[in-house]
Amino acid sequence: MLLIAGLCACDTRNIGTKAQPDTGPVITSFTVESEDPVGLFGGCTATFSMEWTGGTAPFEVSIDYGWASDQTDESQTSANSFSSLIRIKDTAVPFTFSAEAKVIDSLGLSTRSTLTLNVMTARNRAPVIQSIEVAGPLVEVTVDSHEGCDSYDEATVSLDSATGGLYCTPLSVSLPEGGTAAFTFHATDIIAGASGVATFTAYDGNGGTDTDTSGTITIPGFVLPNDTLAAIPLIDHATVADTVKVVVATGPLANPFQFMTGVSILFPPGCKYVANSLDYGAPVPGDPPLNPAEDKDQETIDGIWTSVNPAAGFLGLGDNLLVPDNVIEGWPPDYSAIDFNITPLGGSDAPAGTAGLLFNFNLEFSAPGEYRLDILDFDEVNRTYYQDGSQAIYQWADISNENEHNTVMVTP
Repeated sequence: MLLIAGLCACDTRNIGTKAQPDTGPVITSFTVESEDPVGLFGGCTATFSMEWTGGTAPFEVSIDYGWASDQTDESQTSANSFSSLIRIKDTAVPFTFSAEAKVIDSLGLSTRSTLTLNVMTARNRAPVIQSIEVAGPLVEVTVDSHEGCDSYDEATVSLDSATGGLYCTPLSVSLPEGGTAAFTFHATDIIAGASGVATFTAYDGNGGTDTDTSGTITIPGFVLPNDTLAAIPLIDHATVADTVKVVVATGPLANPFQFMTGVSILFPPGCKYVANSLDYGAPVPGDPPLNPAEDKDQETIDGIWTSVNPAAGFLGLGDNLLVPDNVIEGWPPDYSAIDFNITPLGGSDAPAGTAGLLFNFNLEFSAPGEYRLDILDFDEVNRTYYQDGSQAIYQWADISNENEHNTVMVTP
């Protein structure tokens, strides 16, 4: 609270030569309380209060605020106090003004008091992050952008950084008068999941900022059911300018895995396979792109293939292993598909119970929209268990690709 007191001067009158003097009112206090505790600022409110003693009621009181306000308060009261709320003019430069308080009693006796005050230009308060609440993937950041007077800045809350494989949508939120900004977090690798913290900054566009970090945000990894095959985009939100990596994965195998033929991934209109983006197993940073004209043995074997010993007769990676066929157009109408063959001829089996990533590739998009990936459900998708001589071919238990991560939402 800013409290400023003024000096007062009073008028008195004596009647007769021996009688007690007839004393008029005397202002004992004239103060101002600013809305902003730091001082008086243009555009802010201020409460002027006055008290007096003596005099004969009723009283006529008035306060003149000079240049600071066009408001002039006049009132009649039987009390010995008066207060008034004004809004100080908002200007581009500081200024000084004088406020005058006046009391006149019923006998016409009066008293006055004056305050000389300095007004500063409207000041900028930095926004304050009051709380960050984490509820699963949803994180809510509450910001106070109150300027100290009866006004608010527009605050923008942005994600500065996130650890542990987290990313979020949106990246920033504007709050016209402060409030709560909501962010939804995702895992950069849907299968692995993510766990980390996020750091946010709130800023008002006038140089005021505040930064704070959330508690732990956990996105569980996606677990494939037993004996299933799935095509899973590693991120579920993208823009037209992005490429999105897709992994083809299997849940734990019911029987030893030897080879697979005809894995047909179906792409909706506006979505297409990026040429030469095929990679074996799990995505590995730094893997070179596949170039059919070059030796593919440089590629990294990982994921499910870690269960296979190349020394046991596995053909080299440049020899008929995981080679994509040409894109099939118009099947069904307006869709395209690409057929992958996984044929480690002469290799060892992946044991029953093995689960992992078979291969991965990139997609690109020509327009915003919702893009769902399907695996074509017919006899070409199979696998062979050589340990069971009575059965040459076994179907996967589930190749429908009906899972929570089969769709990419693409924005401009």
